Amino acid sequence: MKRFLLIASLCLLPLAGWSQPVFQPTGRSVTALHEVRPDESVAWAQADVNKDGVYDIVIALNSYYSGSNVAFYFGDNKGNYNLFREYETDMFGSNIDVSITNKGVVRFQLDDAGDGGSDIFLFRWQDGDFRLIGGKKDRHKSEHYDESYNYLTGDMIRTDGEGKNKKSVTTHMPEQPAINFGWIPLRYDMLGYLLETPAEDDYIMTPDDMLVMGIFRVMQANEMLFWHFCDWENPYRDPHPDSEDGVWYADDEHMSPGSYNAWSSLSIAKLPDGSYDIDLTESFYDRSYESMFDEDLSNVDEIMEEYGSEEEVSRSRWIFNDGQFFPQEIPEDPAG
Repeated sequence: MKRFLLIASLCLLPLAGWSQPVFQPTGRSVTALHEVRPDESVAWAQADVNKDGVYDIVIALNSYYSGSNVAFYFGDNKGNYNLFREYETDMFGSNIDVSITNKGVVRFQLDDAGDGGSDIFLFRWQDGDFRLIGGKKDRHKSEHYDESYNYLTGDMIRTDGEGKNKKSVTTHMPEQPAINFGWIPLRYDMLGYLLETPAEDDYIMTPDDMLVMGIFRVMQANEMLFWHFCDWENPYRDPHPDSEDGVWYADDEHMSPGSYNAWSSLSIAKLPDGSYDIDLTESFYDRSYESMFDEDLSNVDEIMEEYGSEEEVSRSRWIFNDGQFFPQEIPEDPAG
């Protein structure tokens, strides 16, 4: 999919490649647990998060590289830290801070979150995974407000103003699914579908719809989709459920004379074991040769014969499980 990665840079800045493993399966210190790369800052925190009496470590990397950038390690009684899980999540371009509260809650704070503010996400070890329990969008530096949400109470609080002029309004969020780390990008502005009360005529998303939307947002943030899917503020591009076959679909196209045509079709199907089968088909047609047409189009046949291109079609599949994408082989079509 190299040809799509080039175009995807129109939506997000390009990431340099790095094929070696970043996080090690085990080690006795932070420096032993991850591969150090140039121009990369490391945020980490150490505390007992799973309440077994032994310290654990959470590491987050802030860099220009693609690939895994967050890892959770559990400590053992021998002084080792063993990898629980690593993730590739959208934290690019932000100053990252990781801390752990005295109650074992892992706190991610991303500063300069696109508009001079901070996005905060709270995760707690629960039911064998790191569960999202709340967060905050802090924009007091630029726009003098914040929004905080609490999954434990179901409340969302909007606070406007500074000092004595602060005013807060509490609303109740729609029914929320259980969301573990890796199921959403760490970008508050991509979570509106979870937190906002729908208008009277809007489609009411079920918890399953919300989980699928989270997968979709992660794919957007990780540049797994063609660039026109990056415009997450347009709801007609969001996955919609098919009531008959239990699959969520999203598709879109981009047509640009003198440049290219592109079309994408995405399906996300929930499997019996709780994982998701993701099937993505993308096509690309290079139309750059059209810029060489004469005004009277007298040379169309000549240019087409020399530079005309065929439509390129690619297909990708993944299994999404435990917040991670596992690439799947595409069986060859016996019909060719």
